[in-house]
This record gives sequence, C-alpha cells and structure tokens, in this order.
Amino acid sequence: MNIFDFNEDSPVIVEEFMGSKIYYIDNFFKNPDSLVNFLDGAPIDLHTPYITKGLKNLNGVYFSDMRHSICLKRHSPIVKYLSKICGQEHKCDIEYDLLQTNYAKFKNIPFNDYKNNYWWPHKDSGYTALIYLNENDKTCGTNLYKPESEDEALKYQHEHSHPWRSKRYYSVIKTIEPVYNRCVLFDGLHFLHGMNIENERYFNEECRKNMVIFFSEKSDLKL
Repeated sequence: MNIFDFNEDSPVIVEEFMGSKIYYIDNFFKNPDSLVNFLDGAPIDLHTPYITKGLKNLNGVYFSDMRHSICLKRHSPIVKYLSKICGQEHKCDIEYDLLQTNYAKFKNIPFNDYKNNYWWPHKDSGYTALIYLNENDKTCGTNLYKPESEDEALKYQHEHSHPWRSKRYYSVIKTIEPVYNRCVLFDGLHFLHGMNIENERYFNEECRKNMVIFFSEKSDLKL
C-alpha cells in the first residue's frame, strides 16, 4: 500500500461560512500512521523564504518552522481529487505536484508569547488543503481572523523576524479543529489565517504537524 493512498469514499462535509465554503474530509489517508512514521524519519529543512535585508532570521533560533517537500507525479490522484472539490488548480508551475508539510516547534522562552499574540496572520493564493497529523490534539489547529485595526508593522516585518502579532489587531472568527487525519479545505485568499498556538504542547521536542497543498484562483479549470 502506498503511504499516500487516500479514502475517496470518505464523506465531504461542506460548511457555508461568511460567504465561502469550507470542506471537511475525515479519515483522509488510508494509513496515516505509516505516513507520519515516514515523515518523522525523512530529512526536513528549515523553511527559508526570502527575508528583507536588515531583518534577522530567527527561524532555528527561537522556533523551528520546517518543511518536507514531496514531489509526486503531475496530476497525482490526491491533488486532482482535492482540486475538483475546491474548483481551483494546484499552485504549481513545474512538471510535478508538490506536497509540503508544516512541522513547527517552539522554545519555551518569553519571545514565544502565545498568550498575548497570534502567530503571523497571512493569506495564501487560493484554497489551502491542510491534513492534520498530530494525534490527540483538539486545540492547536488553524485560526481564521478578522482585522480589528491595521497592523502597520506587517508591511516591513517578516514571519521569521517578527512572527508574533499582538491580539489587539485581530479577532478570531473561527478556529479549525486539528482532528488527526482530517483534511480541511478553506479559502486562504479569502480568509486571513494562521496556526493557532494556545498552549505549550509544542514547546519541547514534539512538532505540530500537518500536510499542506496550495491551490490558486484560475479560470477554466479542466481536469
């Protein structure tokens, strides 16, 4: 059995929320434990997007924001299936489908002040598919936000230099629960969002884990 085999017969639950659709698919992978074991043993890199000159990159210092990047055959069944559900194309301009993970953990230091701050609210290019990979976690999922006032510092700061943003700038309109092996598709361009850190579970050696697939708004989707 391929570790990426998934259950196409699992029900797709649709939630209408603030003018957008959120899709939920439980028991997504047929053998999630094997997938997690594979990922835990595979090489992983610190996420290294471009950071503006003059800003200090704190990734790997105060926290670890890491990625697996897994190349699958173009139009792989999993990407094609989720693309049909959300009606958008996979955000990929190369000759293969790219699946990524988010593995994150934090040092238990005052810098990581989750009680007074949210982790880097942001938007993506379109629908975002997250498959949650931590067992027995019902809290540290994904927040959707409404801005309360303009966070001016976002214009010249960076996720890896100033990731924690004051809660006074944002209201949580929804927290998506991180049920193990649940796939959730939400419009990451429509909703400002970010990972929800509200306890110290991931402030030691355990990583907060999910798999992510990005889609984008394009017309004339043909599969």
